[in-house]
Amino acid sequence: MNEYITISELSKLMSVSVHQIRYFEEMGVLYPAYTDTNQYRMYGIPEIYQLSHVLLLRKLNIPVGQIKESVMSYSTEDYRGLLKSSLIDIESEIDRLIHLKQFIQRTLFEHNETQHDPFGDYEFKYLNTRFMNQWIKFGLEEPINARNLYDNRGHLTNLFESDLHYLYREENVTLCFEANELTSVCLEEGKYLTKRFLVTEEDDILREIDKLREVQKECQYTFIGETILIERSYLSMFSNHDLLYEIQVKVGVE
Repeated sequence: MNEYITISELSKLMSVSVHQIRYFEEMGVLYPAYTDTNQYRMYGIPEIYQLSHVLLLRKLNIPVGQIKESVMSYSTEDYRGLLKSSLIDIESEIDRLIHLKQFIQRTLFEHNETQHDPFGDYEFKYLNTRFMNQWIKFGLEEPINARNLYDNRGHLTNLFESDLHYLYREENVTLCFEANELTSVCLEEGKYLTKRFLVTEEDDILREIDKLREVQKECQYTFIGETILIERSYLSMFSNHDLLYEIQVKVGVE
């Protein structure tokens, strides 16, 4: 019985396509043990180990050209360096996937919250201190536009995967995103009057701010500090692209 196997058998053994094996041969990182009289490529144990070596390096996203170089000239230390570099890349990818998992979990949780709690009702919440990174500052009469975002693109990664905070003060609006450390922009802990609502057009926001002022007068609330508008744009996929906002303002305790 022939102790060698054909390219088709090697393909099945190693769970890799015949086309990919041929590609590795064309690139010079794998060769058959010999070619028989019928022009069949035949492979033995050394070729199986060589292919497993190549497949492992491809799993590590090593280019075939670099694999060829490694087969021809890499030392033990070269391989150690290659694996250490791959480990750094893998850990970075794990961090990215963990962040993505957390984002998906938060999106599903917040969407679930919107299904159970109706829109349009004011409620009081006690909120802890929040620190913000200032991103863009603009006037009340100049709405945010694509140029603003582009010109300030370096300040926030994964645009619109974070809660964006619009801080409305007397003559201007400051667009911020949450920080993980102490910053100069601080939203103080305390009792806040809040309301969630959907926005189809820019005027919807201004109307909600006006409604909030009417509630303040009617209920004789004492508002402290800026009016906070939180945009959760990532939830728009659930609502025909309407944007979900939450308006907040700190209320004085009598």
